[in-house]
Amino acid sequence: MAKQQTKLKVAMVGGGNESFMGHIHRAAIEASGCLELVCGAFGSTRQRSFETGKTLGIDPTRVFGVYRDMFRRESKVTGEDRLDLVTVIAPNNMHYPVTMAAFDAGFPVFAEKPMSCNMDEAQNLKRRTLMSHELYASAYVYPFYPALCRLRACVAEGGIGNIRRVDVRYYHGWMGIRLETAGNRSANWRTDPRRCGAAGAVYDLAGSCAFVAEWAGGVEIAALCASGRPAVAGRLLDDDATILLRFANGALGTIAVSQIALGEADGIMLSLYGDKGSLHWKESACDTWVRVVPDGTRTVETVKGAPAPKPAANRFGAPYGDDTAYIAALAEAYKDFAQTILAERAGKPREGRCVGVDPALRVATFNDLAARSIAPGTDDTPAKWLDFVVPKVELLS
Repeated sequence: MAKQQTKLKVAMVGGGNESFMGHIHRAAIEASGCLELVCGAFGSTRQRSFETGKTLGIDPTRVFGVYRDMFRRESKVTGEDRLDLVTVIAPNNMHYPVTMAAFDAGFPVFAEKPMSCNMDEAQNLKRRTLMSHELYASAYVYPFYPALCRLRACVAEGGIGNIRRVDVRYYHGWMGIRLETAGNRSANWRTDPRRCGAAGAVYDLAGSCAFVAEWAGGVEIAALCASGRPAVAGRLLDDDATILLRFANGALGTIAVSQIALGEADGIMLSLYGDKGSLHWKESACDTWVRVVPDGTRTVETVKGAPAPKPAANRFGAPYGDDTAYIAALAEAYKDFAQTILAERAGKPREGRCVGVDPALRVATFNDLAARSIAPGTDDTPAKWLDFVVPKVELLS
């Protein structure tokens, strides 16, 4: 009988018992079949971290109150017990410092999006990967939805001709009331500029839309003009925004995002319009995609074997992600990153499908420009177009 391959060992930063994304990532790690969670610093306090570790049945000696203590201790472990990667599920402001600390300890990183809250940090992270070839992936699941991959291939093959327009919508309604003052931890950090960043709905939702628009449409954003506001009284950050886009090929488009669209909970909706037809995909029916030809004939393509969405019962009271298809896509992303790590160790680097540092830097650039185009807290500032230029990152002399 063949010896069963040892699973790669994962440490988690963030993702405590009360974390929305924590159980989603843990479900994806288990579903990957090649990873196991063995270690973590799970909470913003020592108590929360150790309570989560106990709930998960993790060895108490490998549960830590502070992530730096974990890296300091775990970096000295050798042999089969040594960590293989770190996954980061903390609020936005922690993605960069935890990633850099993990790199310092010698661990590859799979981090929730965005890569950072500001451009200085994003460029530093990119620079670090240039210096020491650290393995990094950002947790965008879209390249792992089979139907969206088919749609992308259709675009690349000229199935709808030259792209003329790109529209992306991402509406939630779960923050339509002021949950952050009622003890909801997910809403609390998303409305806090210190932890979320300079924008709310833009950082939480629009960055993913920008990635999907460019990745699936095969076109790059050249300029943008954003308008957003906090619709719920008392908030500092936008919870509703619309962003006008100009693409490098001359196409126009929009990204519309909302955390306050009551009754909405269906994830991303994408429409691509070319001179030979149009293509449509939505996350709530992610195993299908639609092609429309000029005479209006619609063809619905279903990808056989692709996981069908099955949202959790609380879909209208939480962010998007607690869904069987989303978890399956995230599991494939983890599996792809694990294969990249193993290939690197074997001296055979591979081109994985995971979203690496360069596309993550493009999203960080988009977030920064959109936040600058919006005047936080007001809705009467004149709109302004900003050129989309990703900074060139080079090693410092």
